[in-house]
Amino acid sequence: MKIANNLEDFFKYPRQTINIQTIPTGSIVDIGGGGEGIIAQIGKKNVTVVDKLQSEIDEAKPHAPEAKWILADASNLDFPDSHFDNATAFFSGMYMTKEMIARVFQETYRILNSSGEFWFWDAVVSYDIGPFIIPIRVITPNSEEIETAYGKRRVTEDHTVDQVSNLLNDAGFEVERITENQFWYFLKCKKK
Repeated sequence: MKIANNLEDFFKYPRQTINIQTIPTGSIVDIGGGGEGIIAQIGKKNVTVVDKLQSEIDEAKPHAPEAKWILADASNLDFPDSHFDNATAFFSGMYMTKEMIARVFQETYRILNSSGEFWFWDAVVSYDIGPFIIPIRVITPNSEEIETAYGKRRVTEDHTVDQVSNLLNDAGFEVERITENQFWYFLKCKKK
């Protein structure tokens, strides 16, 4: 594994601009939505944010106090089947192993209604690149700009678009749209 010598070594990805023109309608569960709470800032009271770290919730909650904030493991949620209309995950998969992602996708599938969509944004993670930070400027539907960054100190496995698409398919989702970038990607899925 490569180890970064100083902070500059982590900035391997240039700043990316992600223009989110819309998010799904209805009730949304946002997986791993702490930190900046991007989806909660856009969807406000329609969003239930699930994060396993209280510190991430505490950081994000002031940006979207109208959202519901739940401290929980997204692979084992205390919601009934078909509870939410839609789901999102914004740069949270990169912090999970592929095994964990598979369990989270299965649980997300379970708690979505029959016409539910799952919108998934994430960084391209490569073991060859090693530790990294990806700075991001998010442009929201009302043209506000949110500056943030996501990163990993330790990279133990690759996360490619194809790998994640296969995990979504295995969980029962159909990938309807793929938007690929050199450094990140977006997958729009629905229940089969």
